[in-house]
Amino acid sequence: MPMVWKRALLVVCISPVGAPAAWAAEEATSQGHGSMVLDALVVSATRTETSVMESPVSVSVMGEREIKRSNAASIADVLRDIPGVSIDESSIPGMKRIKIRGEEARRGAVLIDGQEITDHTSYGAPILVDPALIERIEVVRGPHSVLYGSKAISGVINIITKKGGDKPFQGSAGASFMSATQGYAANALMQGTKDGWDYRLFVGRTEEGDRRTPDGDLPNSNSDNKSISGYVAYRADGHKISLAVDRYELSSGSTTSPSTIGTAFSKFQLDMPTRDLQKVGATYELDRPNDWIAKLHVDAYYQTIDRLFTQQVAAGPVIIAQAPAANYDYSHRDQDTQATKGLTAQADWTPHPDHLLITGAQYLRDDLDKSMTRSGRSGVGLATAVNRYADMEGHTETVSIYGEDTWKLPADFSAVFGARQYWINSGLDSLRSNDSGYKTRSTSDAAPIFSGTLLYSGVPNTVLRGGFAQGYVYPTLVQAFTGSYFGASSTVRPNSDLKPETSGNWEFGVRHGSGGLTVDASLFRSKAKNYIASLSCGIYGATVSPCTAASETTYVNLDKAESTGIELATEYRIDGLGLTPYANGGWIRRKYFYRSASSGMTGTPTVSGRIGLRHERTLWDGATGYADLYMRGASRSDELSQGSSNTSGISITRIPAWRTFNASFGADMGGYHLGLDLINLTNLTYQTNPDEANQQGRSVVVSVRADF
Repeated sequence: MPMVWKRALLVVCISPVGAPAAWAAEEATSQGHGSMVLDALVVSATRTETSVMESPVSVSVMGEREIKRSNAASIADVLRDIPGVSIDESSIPGMKRIKIRGEEARRGAVLIDGQEITDHTSYGAPILVDPALIERIEVVRGPHSVLYGSKAISGVINIITKKGGDKPFQGSAGASFMSATQGYAANALMQGTKDGWDYRLFVGRTEEGDRRTPDGDLPNSNSDNKSISGYVAYRADGHKISLAVDRYELSSGSTTSPSTIGTAFSKFQLDMPTRDLQKVGATYELDRPNDWIAKLHVDAYYQTIDRLFTQQVAAGPVIIAQAPAANYDYSHRDQDTQATKGLTAQADWTPHPDHLLITGAQYLRDDLDKSMTRSGRSGVGLATAVNRYADMEGHTETVSIYGEDTWKLPADFSAVFGARQYWINSGLDSLRSNDSGYKTRSTSDAAPIFSGTLLYSGVPNTVLRGGFAQGYVYPTLVQAFTGSYFGASSTVRPNSDLKPETSGNWEFGVRHGSGGLTVDASLFRSKAKNYIASLSCGIYGATVSPCTAASETTYVNLDKAESTGIELATEYRIDGLGLTPYANGGWIRRKYFYRSASSGMTGTPTVSGRIGLRHERTLWDGATGYADLYMRGASRSDELSQGSSNTSGISITRIPAWRTFNASFGADMGGYHLGLDLINLTNLTYQTNPDEANQQGRSVVVSVRADF
């Protein structure tokens, strides 16, 4: 990384004026693209409406205007520049997930209209919702398990979809073209409201080919994502009842570095032809039933996820030369269906004008029906036939109660305290397999967690906050009971002795908005215990349960993981010129501890961010044009991991520092929007982190949208 870029990012990250961007949910016309608005209302911070300024947690909001102007084809790309957020696509570019504060994607909760998208895999839930369907996105950084349960140890992503609109009939249609993949996105929306009824119908499709990089095309990186969504609601006398039906269909290839294939494998092909989600959800709300209760809320949903992975993998020339007995040529198939039932009931109490009490109960049950096969040959001359299978059914059931109490105190102070109690049981209920490494088992846990924050608003146009929050994540069914045949030649063994992950997070922040200056900054320190990771059985112990051979891998609890960081964003609107210089970014240090060893090579860049200059002006009556010139980049990121060709060895993946120069232009003209993005103008070859493949080279995105 050139010194000028490194210095610029460091100035942004250690300055006292910046932190997670609070993007407006609804902006005034005079504000520019991406303008920070601290009085925007959010629901994810406290499970009820609260302004960003008064939020007790780090929260960012991306509104409909910002989503539209981002021209992004996926939610992950919409959120890419929020401080503390990074993208995890691993080897499947069509299935991007979100990482918060360096945590794996599975440690963050993903919600659609407040209902959780559970995902019992090792990689976490991808976000398949089309950006054109979204009204706003709220991102909470840091443990929020008190209000949102297990899997909210790194944060919460709450996606609020568009509902009925403000006219009996209205809608939109849009399309975009992405030159880097020769791909397209197209969508159409109809919505309206009349006589207490709201409705919405949406269809969309995004299809992308192999990603074009400065070093050539990424093979097998194509994807196809289809979505259809319907919503209807009725409102009368403070009551509201709604029904939503959604279906998302995703198929994607998987790309692997040519250098890895050339040295470790003679054949490596992974595909995900099916990753579909179907969901039916119902919600009931009652506003102000009496003087003591502000709102009652009940929602229930049923969701199914269908997944299919296929893999062809064979040993490469290096392995053949070193150990002929380790030769293999395998075909893997992994297919499962996950069914989820969820129910949440919440009451917002106002027993005193300076007092808000939220109480609720939540029930969540996941049932997994999984089938895995490995067929092929192994050994010297591939003389030994291999045919393994495992058909399994498992479940995880969670019951919890929660509460959060907010008090306005004298001398401009406010205090927020929360607690949740969990009761969890999980198990492998049935098993049919010729693999002796699998057994029916069950586990359970009961645990309380707590949070507390103190806010001070005695400084004009400023709110200071400091607080502590605990996080909690229970092992997934894959980690505890089902494992996987996927990877190289090794089986990933489940470990039913895994302990739940817990964390404690201290956070201090400041928000300020006056004149043209807006600032949001936070400093955090997090310690996680019993951090779940995968480890070679050659290191863990080849004969130590659940391992059955040194060539296998298993899940283990690391002793702990620690993170310290700063997240910030700041902008200054220059009235009269239509110019807004801005900067957002983050600085983070992460470290893992296991047995007597520790490592700071976690794959997380120490410094990352975006610096730019926006300009917006009126072109003519009813038409507005904008331009955004920006630099995006990060410092070097190293990751320590198990070597692919040596089951007991260790490898280090090094991702060099990078920076790209980009530009975005557009115009809003009445009911029409035109957008143009110029990406990676210097055609740099780069990866953002070890969990993303090589990124696109010099390319353009063109989008058009019409509202009626």
